[in-house]
Amino acid sequence: MTISQHAVAPWRLILGRRVGSALLASLLLALTGCEQPPPPPTKPAADRMVPLQLSILNYTDEYIDEVFVERSWAGNMVAHSGGGKFAGFAEVPRQWDPNYKLTVRWQTESLYLKDPDAYFEREVVPEPYQQYKPGGVAMLWIAFFPQGMVKLFPTRVDPGHPDFPEGLLPPKLQCRKEHPNSSHCEGPPGFWQRQAQSPSADKEVEAQ
Repeated sequence: MTISQHAVAPWRLILGRRVGSALLASLLLALTGCEQPPPPPTKPAADRMVPLQLSILNYTDEYIDEVFVERSWAGNMVAHSGGGKFAGFAEVPRQWDPNYKLTVRWQTESLYLKDPDAYFEREVVPEPYQQYKPGGVAMLWIAFFPQGMVKLFPTRVDPGHPDFPEGLLPPKLQCRKEHPNSSHCEGPPGFWQRQAQSPSADKEVEAQ
């Protein structure tokens, strides 16, 4: 008994569809291989950052010992002084980001007398600044104010310049402006100044 041509036609049709599907899949793979390579990944964050030199502005009534921004040492500063020296570096985004914070660690004279190993620590958002361009922001001023307030000013100018944030003057002049005809801004020698002048007197202070 033979199988008629009409009986086998559906099987050939199914086989033809499978072969056609395989050929289509091969063609798609070949076309995919000819596509353009994917775009390069976004540049790492380091390429979008700007290193700024650090300097301290101390608008408080007491000596500030060691100051660190992230892991970079920024120096120390006597009361109502600052801006005269520069230390390490810290980075800020090329464009100001309200969510970007820097960790500031510092030690005051009064804290040192309580615990020489203790530090204050705070995460601080740098104050707004213009997007970086050549000749733009170059310094990061760490400004300490009474009641533990800390601000970070990325800028290219010094305190006293018309473009300096908040119109701040150098700490000594700012203090004299706020306390005219007063010796408040001069203040008595702090612990560290007394230490340099009379080591024996320091031992008495430490014992108290």
